[in-house]
Amino acid sequence: MPEARLTVGNVEILSLNDNEASLPLGDVFPEVPAEAWAPYQERYPNGFSGDHLLAHFESYLIRSEGQTILVDTGLGGAATNPHSIDAMVGGSEGRLMQELAAAGVNPADINAVFFSHLHFDHVGWNLTHETGAPTRPTFPNARYVAHRADWEVFQRPEVLELFPPHWDQTLGPLQDLGVLDLLDGERALTADVTAIPTPGHTPGSMSLAIVSGGQRAYVLGDVFHGPAQVSEPGWKFSFDMDADQGIATRSAMIERAESEDAIMAICHHGGFGRVIRAEGRRYWQLVT
Repeated sequence: MPEARLTVGNVEILSLNDNEASLPLGDVFPEVPAEAWAPYQERYPNGFSGDHLLAHFESYLIRSEGQTILVDTGLGGAATNPHSIDAMVGGSEGRLMQELAAAGVNPADINAVFFSHLHFDHVGWNLTHETGAPTRPTFPNARYVAHRADWEVFQRPEVLELFPPHWDQTLGPLQDLGVLDLLDGERALTADVTAIPTPGHTPGSMSLAIVSGGQRAYVLGDVFHGPAQVSEPGWKFSFDMDADQGIATRSAMIERAESEDAIMAICHHGGFGRVIRAEGRRYWQLVT
């Protein structure tokens, strides 16, 4: 079932969990000493298992003005992204399609698939590959929306080498199938939902700003990798392509969300929260 539900004015957001993985903190935050994690392990116990970060592979379902938008498509399954589920979760099948069904959503109901960025754990259910049949979009009536900068950088040889089958299995065919839209900057998806550039994790990383009925929220992709970075925006994540830009973007989004009293959805952690101040520091606090 959906992890969490949020209403922002006239917009409904569901958090959906495709899969989970346990990642060694020393690998994903190599510059952060182990002892520095202690206060965050105490404050966010569901986000850790010993010295491992518990990462959820979320997607978000947004309903706005009669449009149904799916944000990211998780790690995928054996018929959609077998390399990724073997590498990350030992072949454990993703649950996104079951989560959508539990929310009463058929793949044909999706009007747009919006990518926060193009790493393999965010694009896994894009396409369906069946023996003896042509590759087809998993969401047949959707436009797939990505930032042009990511589309270009993920085709570079040095990036392709990092994830060998990734492009051919999940991304490249979208253009050949005629379902891809590339953005260069800010773009309204509906009157209440706007794609905004939030670079750093990748050059074309984007987030969604939801403004409706006097309320605000942000779906932030991989701007953050867990709530500790709300308190520690300078902590560098090993998969950020431009770590310094990532720090600048995180800091800017913390300031923006706090000043607007906006709710933030942080990928890989689950749920929705606000920036609060306690004991002279900023923290992310779960609201649902």
